[in-house]
Amino acid sequence: MVLSHAYRISLEAEGPAARPAWQDLVARDETIALSKTPEWIDCICSSGHFSDATLLFRGEDGRRLILPRLRRTGIPASLGPFESPPQGWGLGADASGFLGEEGPASPSQTRALIQEIRRHPGLRTRVMVGGDDAAVWASVVPSTLYSTALTAQVLDLRGGFSTVFSTRFTSKVRSNSRKAQRRGVVVESDSTGRLVPVFDALYRSSVDRWAQERGHPLTLMRWRAERREPRSKFAAVARRMGERCTAWIAWRGGEPLAGILVLTRGPRATYWRGAMDKERARGTGANELLHHHAIEAACTDDRQSYDFGLYQTEELKRFKSTFGTHDVPVRSYYFERLPTAAAEARLHHTAKQAVHAAMRLARSGR
Repeated sequence: MVLSHAYRISLEAEGPAARPAWQDLVARDETIALSKTPEWIDCICSSGHFSDATLLFRGEDGRRLILPRLRRTGIPASLGPFESPPQGWGLGADASGFLGEEGPASPSQTRALIQEIRRHPGLRTRVMVGGDDAAVWASVVPSTLYSTALTAQVLDLRGGFSTVFSTRFTSKVRSNSRKAQRRGVVVESDSTGRLVPVFDALYRSSVDRWAQERGHPLTLMRWRAERREPRSKFAAVARRMGERCTAWIAWRGGEPLAGILVLTRGPRATYWRGAMDKERARGTGANELLHHHAIEAACTDDRQSYDFGLYQTEELKRFKSTFGTHDVPVRSYYFERLPTAAAEARLHHTAKQAVHAAMRLARSGR
């Protein structure tokens, strides 16, 4: 009986000390996803809540392997928690996972890296993986490791915009795009940060609407939004990303109807955030026209895919699917000293149900 050789790795650097090797890898490969670059980690750190805790490993064959990772500031490293990436900073199908020299990590390398994470200090490390990485992880990760399944929706841009528009967009998207133009909707784009305040105002308005639609207390929704998406966040990303972050705003009669933020690197464009004034945008086709223009620009720049990100509601899933997207599996894995993630998820679900029940009771008693 021949036993397979286990790939061996060693930790070479952590945090800022890993930066030179990491920058070298990214500079030599434009296909590396934005979520796996030092620039994106710096965006996250600029929020003031996280510090760079990226891990650089060296394989037995000399290959460098990197896990982009962050640690909450003010908490000792022995406690963690570590995030890759933190909540609210994921980029859809291009979730973090490992960054390998000369291509993605193989199953044997991934298995070795997972073992290193399990041995590393910290009460919890959450790693989010998507696309091909998700398939590799699923083949080697221990079955006892707690994880949650998510889905990203991605549009294939190969063939150019004329092909995308005629064969992948549904007739509804094509019709609504034309309707928006007939009804006087115009789309403006900017990569200097000038339109970010307009987008932010639309986003805050959307938070209030989401609270009403989901039956959540308005003050709670505003608090959560300000915590996860503070007013400085969008501006910081636009400033640091420069031309890689484009704000698209749909206007009608001088009033903003809807907006999206799109991030780009190499072959990928990623729809990162969206917001709208639902009353003003209703029946105008503004959202379809926004993505129409952003997708056309991505095709012009020879991007290969347009990532619509993770879907949060069935309504959003249906909307994104009308552009001809396909589903991409994404999974979050929790490495824990104490098994609390599953209990926290159940507690969150119970609390959410209790809030909904209270809101229904309040409405029925009016």
